[in-house]
Amino acid sequence: MYLYGAYGSNLNKAQMLNRCPNSKPLSSIVLEKFRLVFKGVADIEKDCKFKLDLGIYKITKECEKALDRYEEFPKIYKKFYIDYTFDGKKEKILCYTMGKSFSYATPSKKYFNVIKQGYYDWNFNLDSLNEAGFHCIENNTSNGYKSKNWYDKKFISRRFLNLVR
Repeated sequence: MYLYGAYGSNLNKAQMLNRCPNSKPLSSIVLEKFRLVFKGVADIEKDCKFKLDLGIYKITKECEKALDRYEEFPKIYKKFYIDYTFDGKKEKILCYTMGKSFSYATPSKKYFNVIKQGYYDWNFNLDSLNEAGFHCIENNTSNGYKSKNWYDKKFISRRFLNLVR
């Protein structure tokens, strides 16, 4: 078994179960000095002023292959590992982060709502999700990734985010 850290649509337990039937939700952790951002789809970046909620799943090698396909590894997302201690045992947690070719851009409402459900699934506070939404609206370059899974022309807006709170 491997450990995988989810922060975007894979927080949604139904989505993750569909994508990786052998995955098992394990725990949640807070990752210091990282923040959630949107570049059309979810990404994380280092920022010492923030904290990031991660949902941790136990996954199999087959799950990792399915995640690689879904995350379009290595074309869109790259892999990295976080060292974390669970119950006194050091573990490596697999995470994905986008390559440098994309910048801040608003996600579709459909995609945002899937992540919002994931926040509910893990009992995460919605503030950081909404903050990431406002951040991408204020810094929108329109140079985000247009995912074949999530792209449509109904993007989040300030009004939409104000209704989420």
